[in-house]
Amino acid sequence: MGSNIRKGSVLVICATVCWGLISPLAKIISAADIDLMTLMVFRSLFTIAVSLLCLFLVGNPARLRVDRETLCFYFLCGFFSIALAGGCYLKSLSYLTVAQALVIHYTSPLVTLAGSMWITREKPTLLHAAAGVIIVAGVFAGMGGSLTAFSSVSAAGVIWAALSVIGLSGQTLVGRRFSISHETDRFAMLLYSSISGCILLFAYKTIFTGWADVRLITPRIFSLMCFVGFTGSFLAYGLFYASLKYIPAAAVNLFSTFEIVVAVGLTALLVGQIPSGHEILGCALIMTAIFCAYIATEKKK
Repeated sequence: MGSNIRKGSVLVICATVCWGLISPLAKIISAADIDLMTLMVFRSLFTIAVSLLCLFLVGNPARLRVDRETLCFYFLCGFFSIALAGGCYLKSLSYLTVAQALVIHYTSPLVTLAGSMWITREKPTLLHAAAGVIIVAGVFAGMGGSLTAFSSVSAAGVIWAALSVIGLSGQTLVGRRFSISHETDRFAMLLYSSISGCILLFAYKTIFTGWADVRLITPRIFSLMCFVGFTGSFLAYGLFYASLKYIPAAAVNLFSTFEIVVAVGLTALLVGQIPSGHEILGCALIMTAIFCAYIATEKKK
């Protein structure tokens, strides 16, 4: 059991490192006047292509045939993870700094803690709850530590980030609930969830913003988009869903807050957007919460 917890913890931490790469690279791509929703659609298409390639390379395309219940689960995962968690998070970056977007995005552990009691039937411990409270403190500190600081934050950005919270909590709870009682195929799951998410994002972008920005994509930007697609979608989602087989949803969501530290640090290095003192404090509190979550999960084994 202890090895399962360590395995699940490593998987979700690796997934968050992959996701942490997205934010600074998304800022670079956005600076080239590329709509970040275009990036999200490309990520989904990239994952579809790579998943299909992997299935044919292993010589077992029959794995694409799934029953109706599993297919519905895969499509639901695409709605939560790609359309809401991924698409709405990237949209929030158009209005917020990376640190602001991430600290709102990762209030999701509290939503997951509450939902895990009746969706996955896994009661979180008091230490899990304490970790969630510490994350709230980290969010508050990262956003400025005062109501005045919150009032200066873009309302549109907060709404997009709040939708991403629903997506992240939803994908964790639904994924954990299904993985407890069903076997899932990683490549088929990536393929079908990417298809459903891509359809929703493609429809949104076509209706509301159009595709004029596609002509601005240069070879350099295209290479960055491919890198984001491979790490931020194909690898990250595969690792994330694999972790749900080993540790509870609440713990997965708490561990995933490590993305904040990775993204803020890389944004400082790659974009030159240096985090403020209160944003660094928020990251420190998040790291403390992750430590509490790991201890709580170990004690529950």
